[in-house]
Formats: sequence, C-alpha cells, structure tokens
Amino acid sequence: MNKFMARSSAVLALLTLGTTMAMAAPPKKAVECPVCHMALSAKKTKDSTVAVKLTPKGKTMYCCAKCTMPESVLVKPKKGKM
Repeated sequence: MNKFMARSSAVLALLTLGTTMAMAAPPKKAVECPVCHMALSAKKTKDSTVAVKLTPKGKTMYCCAKCTMPESVLVKPKKGKM
C-alpha cells in the first residue's frame, strides 16, 4: 500500500506539472498587416473587408478597406461562369 501511495503521488505531481506548463505557454501572436499594422482577421467582418494572402499558399485573411496593400497579395475573385 505504501508503494501505491508513493507512485500515485508521483503521477499526480507529474500531471500537475505538465498541465501547468501547458497553460503557462505564451499566447500566439496575431498576424499583423505589413502595411497598416492592423491585426488581420480570419473572417470577413464589418471593419475587415479586403481579402489578402500574404503567402501564395497561405490562408486568406482580411484587412481594412483603407489599407494600401499591393495588388500581388490581394485575393481576386475567380472569373468564369456561375
């Protein structure tokens, strides 16, 4: 019984330590617009209406309409039949 208590306490201590370290990790930094330095949104909102892709295979993010993003990063609507 004494070994069981010692092992149980050690396992509980390790789980507590692991959980505490996972929760203490620094938060992820939001993606920022390289032109206006506004935080880019993953969803289209009232304030963020311009769709951009900062990398060719990257996610589509949304920036403010007042931003002067270069044409190369703007997401253009596909032309064709609907």
